[in-house]
Amino acid sequence: MNARGGFALVLLALAPVFRGEAAEPCPSHLFVLGRSKNANIVVYDANRNPAGDLPASDPVVAYWLLNGENGAREELNLVERQRAYGFDLTPGQTPGTFEMAFKSGRSRRLVVRMLDGCPVATGAIGGEDGVLRRMFVQSTEGSLQPRIEYVECFGEDLTPGRPLYERFIPGKR
Repeated sequence: MNARGGFALVLLALAPVFRGEAAEPCPSHLFVLGRSKNANIVVYDANRNPAGDLPASDPVVAYWLLNGENGAREELNLVERQRAYGFDLTPGQTPGTFEMAFKSGRSRRLVVRMLDGCPVATGAIGGEDGVLRRMFVQSTEGSLQPRIEYVECFGEDLTPGRPLYERFIPGKR
């Protein structure tokens, strides 16, 4: 997919947010990760306490939605948590924030925090600071493990809310 096609996907993915059609004031998920392998997605959600804040213990949870948004929920298995889709969280520089690093690629760091009353994951997308909404991993199946061809990140700029897009090959940044 070229950058122009990626831009169109960003607009489609974020259309309900831009049109104000969200059923709740905050998006349902921090972000989701789709893969070329099948329609199952990994969902990363904020685990808010009753006051609406991010608790110091387990502020983010990750799980599978089988067959996309309409599927059943399934927990990540041990290998998935420790390698492919797992993450480490450490307290951020600002109180109430957390630095998130994926176990599969520690170079891409996110900050999980509250923004306008909603939990978000922020970080660099295409060289600009933005809110991550969706990732897509294109891979080919290998004899021992899949080979990642590229990763796409979709989000929106922090201030004007315009779409952001980045496509990169892990390890070649």
